[in-house]
Amino acid sequence: MDMDIILLTAVISTLFIVFIIAVYREFSVMESETYVFQKESGPRAGLVNFVGNLAANKSLTKDEKKVIYKAMHRNIADMESDGVYFDNSLKEIVQDQMEVLGKEEEKPVAKAKKTASN
Repeated sequence: MDMDIILLTAVISTLFIVFIIAVYREFSVMESETYVFQKESGPRAGLVNFVGNLAANKSLTKDEKKVIYKAMHRNIADMESDGVYFDNSLKEIVQDQMEVLGKEEEKPVAKAKKTASN
C-alpha cells in the first residue's frame, strides 16, 4: 500500500515539475518576442463575430435587425408556451427594439411621400 502512495506522489511531482518548466519556457519566449495579432477565421469565428455584431448593432441592415428581433420575440413566446417564463423587462426591451425598427422603417416612406407631393 505504501508503494502505491509513493508511486503516485512521484508521478504527480514529476508532472508538476514539467508544468513549471513549460511555464518558464513560455514566459521566456514571451519576453524575447513581440505579440503579433492574427485574425481568426473559420465557421466558429464567423458565428462569434455575427453574434458580437448583433449585440453591438454593427453592420446589420434594418431589415436584418427586424427579422432577428421578430425571431427573438417568436422564440420567447414559444419558450413560454413550453413552460419557460421570462422577466417582463426582457419582453419590454424586445418590444421597444421592434417599435424603434418599425419607426425607422416608416421614416423613409414619409420622406418619399413628401418629395412626391412637392
